[in-house]
Order: sequence, then structure tokens, then C-alpha cells
Amino acid sequence: MSKKEQRQAKPKRYPRRLWLWGIVGMGALGLIVLVVVFQQSSQSFPETQPLPKRGDPDLLRNVQSFPSEGTEHVPESTQLTYHTEPPTSGRHYGRETPAGFYVEPRAAGNLVHSLEHGAVVIYYDPAKLTDEIRQSLTRFVQAHRDPWASVVVVPHPNPKPGTPFVLTAWTKMLVLDRYDVPTIRAFLAEYLGRGPESPVR
Repeated sequence: MSKKEQRQAKPKRYPRRLWLWGIVGMGALGLIVLVVVFQQSSQSFPETQPLPKRGDPDLLRNVQSFPSEGTEHVPESTQLTYHTEPPTSGRHYGRETPAGFYVEPRAAGNLVHSLEHGAVVIYYDPAKLTDEIRQSLTRFVQAHRDPWASVVVVPHPNPKPGTPFVLTAWTKMLVLDRYDVPTIRAFLAEYLGRGPESPVR
């Protein structure tokens, strides 16, 4: 057999090498996918996690309770006054404010209706709002959009509120000197969805 014939008869190794490289590539891709999934799961946000049945009493020790000012529905042309600022109960309009992050103040009469449904309304001082806090509040809203257990985030009605954040539920109020996710979660766990009109929790 000539040298030329021997070279032609010699098996080629290229397909085997390609096969081995394919296995290595698939293994590397699988490892990358696992790393990405692990990072995403480890970076899940506390704002979107399920709430416990009740809030931590230590985090809620400064919650203020007020007598109910009533549940009467009135026309939206009615001028309303409340004993607390922001309001926590009382006469209100026939439509509630849906879950959302709002950059403009909303009518108190609609917000009180949301409280009656079981919403938690979070008021913020726009001067104290950072991008990080805005994103956190938005995650709370996205996680709680049930009309009977919603989160509504609005600017404080007072242009100079004197405190950066206020949490309200029906007849309840908690003033926060600083933004604190665990405390907000505790307040939601205790009061969200537990309005007088149709409690769902």
C-alpha cells in the first residue's frame, strides 16, 4: 500500500474532537444557567415575599390607634375633614384609589375608601424619596394589588409633612423617621386585607 493510500485509509479524528468540544460547551452552558438561577433566587426581594399571618409586635409598638370616624359614603363634591392627618377613617367618596405608586396627591375621600376595603396607604415626603426607595415601594405595590388588600403609595398631603413616611390602615397609623422594609412588612402583615367592609385575611 502506498503512502497516499495509507493516509486515505487513516481514520479522521475531527468529528470526535468536535463531539468532545460540544459536550464541554453544553456543560459550560448548563453551569452558567445554574449560576444565574442561583443568583436570581438569592437576590429575591423581601417586598415580594408572602406575608406572615401577623406582624412582629416589636416593630409595631409605635402604631397609633384612633376611634373610627364612620363609614358613610358621600358625593365626591362633598368637602371632607378628618381628625387625623393623613386620615385613617371617616366619611368618604364612593370610589377607592386603586393600588399604585402615585407621584401626585390623591383625594383623601378616595384613599379612605381604599382603607375601608383593607388597603394600606403609604405616604411619602417627595423630598426624601430616593431611587432605591421608589423601587422598593413599587415592589410592594406590585406584590399587593388585590382590590381588598392593596398597597397605595402617595405623596403626603402636607407639603412639609415633618416626617418622611407614614403608614395608614383603617383606624391605624405608623410614623416612620426612616424607610424600613421589615417594619413596612410587619404593618402589612398585621393590617393589610383587614378593612371593615370585607376582610380577606
